[in-house]
Order: sequence, then structure tokens, then C-alpha cells
Amino acid sequence: MNNKEYYSTVEAAKLLGVSVRTVQLWVENGSLEAWKTAGGHRRIVSSSVDDYISAQNIDTEQRNAHKTILVVEDNPTVSKFYEAAINSWKLPIDVIVKNDGFEGLVEIGRKVPDLVISDVYMPGMDGLQMIRSMYKSNLLNSEQIIIISGLTDESIQDRGGIPAGVDSFSKPVDIEQLKHAVINKLSLEKIAESQAS
Repeated sequence: MNNKEYYSTVEAAKLLGVSVRTVQLWVENGSLEAWKTAGGHRRIVSSSVDDYISAQNIDTEQRNAHKTILVVEDNPTVSKFYEAAINSWKLPIDVIVKNDGFEGLVEIGRKVPDLVISDVYMPGMDGLQMIRSMYKSNLLNSEQIIIISGLTDESIQDRGGIPAGVDSFSKPVDIEQLKHAVINKLSLEKIAESQAS
């Protein structure tokens, strides 16, 4: 089905339509063949994922058609604005909103979204702390994260800086630029083009 020899737990979870934790459990009980790297990250043998998909008769196109975006923003007015904007694009995207980094992490642990859009400055756990926790748990990579912040570059650096590879926008965000970034990251170009024509 593919040319890859192995998948990360995040990749396997997306292919199988389950959470990263479920993939980890399937590895532990022997349902999926895997090994651990020197850094402690699981690598799942691609043929075992392909075999599981075949056995479960999982429709890849149908499963991948709908995407989920997790918006992590403590200001309810701003989060509602993002949600309304994303819904107005009429793309196959579900939006989930959480109010701080801790709530965001809980949601990601429950089911890994296709993309996270997060504020930086929030009470409790801020956006950068949440991202660092996601990285430690191997839940998401930099391509699946967009930061939107009203903080200055200096303030962001004081908080540890935005990780390499993460797209970032300043508030107030240009919605067309955000739309372009979201479509690109979620590989929805063909759907967006068909709607525009």
C-alpha cells in the first residue's frame, strides 16, 4: 500500500483513525508490530498497520476526508471568531475549542486532532508549555501546529520561544492567510479548488 517501512505512533493513529494511546495499547498487546528507538519512540511496522486496515476494512478516503482542528484560546470572543471563520470556509473540518493548554492536552490525549491552532498567553498552562508537552509525548509534530499570538517576539522568547517548524501569526490574524495555512497543512487544496470553481 505504501513505500514506508514504518510509521510513528502519530502517523499510525491517523491512518487507523484512533488515538495515539490506542495505538500504544495495540503495540503493547501485540496487535501491531513495533519497536522502540534509542530515544524511546515507538516505530510501528507499516505492513502491520496495512494488515490491520485490510482486516478492519477501513475506508482510507472516507476516514481522511474529514479533518479536526483543535482551537486553544482563553478569550471566548476570539475562539468563537476562529470557529465561525473556519466553518464559513465550508470545508470538511470539525472545530473543537478548549480554553487553556491543560484542556488542550486532555483533548489531544482523548483524540489527536489533525491540526492545533493555539494562543500563547493563557492562564494556567500556556500554549508553548502545551506544545512542549505534546512534543515530549510524541503526540503531534510541528507541521500540525499553528500559533496565533498578540505577544511581542521578546515576550515569546522569554517564554521559551516558538519551536522550529511551527507556523505563527500575530493578532489580529489575517483570516485569508490563516485559511491558506490551514488548507495547506490539512492537504485540502483539491476540495478548496473545487469549491472556488
